Amino acid sequence: MGEIDTTVLAIGGVALALLIVVIYMAVKDRETSRKLAMMEAGIDAMNREIFKLSKGVEQVRKEMREELMRLELEERQNGREVDEHLLNRKLQPFVLQIQHLQERVDAMSEELQERVEKLDGKVRQVAFASEHAAPDEQKILQLHAKGMDAESIAKQLRLGKGEVELVLKFSKIHD
Repeated sequence: MGEIDTTVLAIGGVALALLIVVIYMAVKDRETSRKLAMMEAGIDAMNREIFKLSKGVEQVRKEMREELMRLELEERQNGREVDEHLLNRKLQPFVLQIQHLQERVDAMSEELQERVEKLDGKVRQVAFASEHAAPDEQKILQLHAKGMDAESIAKQLRLGKGEVELVLKFSKIHD
């Protein structure tokens, strides 16, 4: 009788430990998914900002070309040669604005690239962990899908019957 109680307690302890591990993995998975979603949202926001800045740069360049054409036309209408020094001085604010916008676009592009690389690394870590975290669970579920019972699966995979039953119960909860 005492031996059976000890065995039941040991199996209960193992089952409890497995339950804690599974719950911990589920919580970590949810937390990781939340963080990845936040990073993706940040990257999307940066992409939108880069797009807006690129459009701004294009607009300033267009305005600069129009201003240059207007100044040249004005000079020619007045019968004077186009003074490049005067044109450069008048266009200087546009040039500075374009340079500033281009610097912002470049900085945001670099930051976006760093975030994408960081996100890619985290996604690979999560994918690797999920692929390799519980190969026994995957095998158990595959064999069960083929119609095998818990005892047969346990024998084939050399696992405890209780462990197999626990995995099957958790898979039914998540389905």
